[in-house]
Amino acid sequence: MSDWLGERLDDGFVARRLAELTDYQTLNGCLGEVQARDEGELWLLCDAQTRLSERVALAEFTRGRL
Repeated sequence: MSDWLGERLDDGFVARRLAELTDYQTLNGCLGEVQARDEGELWLLCDAQTRLSERVALAEFTRGRL
């Protein structure tokens, strides 16, 4: 995933976001780091978090326009 930096650990994998999250994104469930047992699980978690952060950012933008 292009927005994440992943690395192998002794017991699985960890990926950290390359970009900072806003306070609004963090408050609404976006994570800066995910952990997984295998690469497939890691990819799914990163993809889900990327999609969530994009939607939360859209909500934040919409909120600012009201």
